Amino acid sequence: MSRAEGIRRLGFKRWYERQLIESHLYFVTWFLCLILICACIEGMSLRGPGWEPALLLALLFGGGAVGLASLRRYSAILQRAEQSRGQSTCSQCGTYARFQVLDALADEQPETWLRVRCGKCGHEWIID
Repeated sequence: MSRAEGIRRLGFKRWYERQLIESHLYFVTWFLCLILICACIEGMSLRGPGWEPALLLALLFGGGAVGLASLRRYSAILQRAEQSRGQSTCSQCGTYARFQVLDALADEQPETWLRVRCGKCGHEWIID
């Protein structure tokens, strides 16, 4: 779901709250992957019997890949939510998060800006 669709469907406050929850779930995933990596390093012995060393190496690299992807996703979602929050106050009347999304620029990438209108005074502005 794009940012414009989410805000239209849920309203800004609920959309923002869900973005924070989703980003922190990615952070928890990163933290669990970090624990997995530490456990694999601690238990690593290349002289172990059978498939144990290969399995630990696979877990180590898999945990690293998932952890890195989770950390990048956490950062991206949190940055987008915080940037939107910083621009969600009407400059005319000072009302926070009471606006309707009028238009969104959406190419192949997620939209880069939203044109919104204040629900209280009708002022229009752009959220990057």
